[in-house]
Amino acid sequence: MLIRTHVAFAILFILFFIRNIENKFIFVIFVLIATIIPDLDSKFSSYGRHLIFRPLQFFTVHRGILHSFTTAVIVSGILAVFWPKISFAVFIGYSIHLLCDCFTKEGVQPFWPLKMKACGSLRSGGKVESLLFIGIIFVDIFLFFTLLIFGLG
Repeated sequence: MLIRTHVAFAILFILFFIRNIENKFIFVIFVLIATIIPDLDSKFSSYGRHLIFRPLQFFTVHRGILHSFTTAVIVSGILAVFWPKISFAVFIGYSIHLLCDCFTKEGVQPFWPLKMKACGSLRSGGKVESLLFIGIIFVDIFLFFTLLIFGLG
């Protein structure tokens, strides 16, 4: 999926959880950051194309170890020890990215190093993804205004 679709889904989940989060600003920032991390292994992604990520791309393949719940759990677990306030946000953002990519033709290996693959029929950047993106944006807007009207909690 394209980064915009990942971010739209991340915002959807942010809006679901935000009422129960103590430090809302940190939560939002780290969910959004974590939702782009799995694609840093691709030199064709929006952020992965920057030279700073080339060393990472040398050691990984796109949709490999970075596209797994194994990595999401390990990273979140390490963060829970050193900075617990962001571990949940990182796990949510990272997992949302992986769940979205499970519906694409390329799919992901959700439990790397196991070779099992989760894939769907969506073409990344295709018309169906564009319609899905537009639909999620409308849902995001609706939820945002609902939260404004009824309060963030």
